[in-house]
Amino acid sequence: MGELGTGAGVGAGWMASAIPADCVLVTAEIDVPLARAARQLLAVDLRIEVIAGDAFRVMPSQAPFDLLFADSGVRDPARFAALVSWLRIGGRIVMDDITPERVLAPDSPLRADDLKRGFFTSEPRLVWTEVVLPDLHPGARAAIHPVRGVNSLHG
Repeated sequence: MGELGTGAGVGAGWMASAIPADCVLVTAEIDVPLARAARQLLAVDLRIEVIAGDAFRVMPSQAPFDLLFADSGVRDPARFAALVSWLRIGGRIVMDDITPERVLAPDSPLRADDLKRGFFTSEPRLVWTEVVLPDLHPGARAAIHPVRGVNSLHG
């Protein structure tokens, strides 16, 4: 498993509490003091490796991932596309903080140009779904990198 954007490690701790004993979680944090704090917080769980640095420099060598949680400040379409190459075939990407379309104002610029939504809807290597929480706060998108040669379905 991989995580982009460790922060202080709280999310990584939650994820680690739910993974099997033989699973490893590699998490990258660009802010060195935060990475240090997370490493200290998570040191009791030997399945978690906290790496300080830019995820796009340090995570490719850790790939492929079965699950990649992208909770960082990625806002570049090329970088979004790179995430797919880090997945094992059948692997999944989960990306949070996507505002559900049904709660966007009619004139919201996100209706026409939402980088995260655009990534999932235009990436031919993924089959995706959007999960909207009942309270309609920002949701998450999850995608699967299907078997090679299989056409993707969108929506």
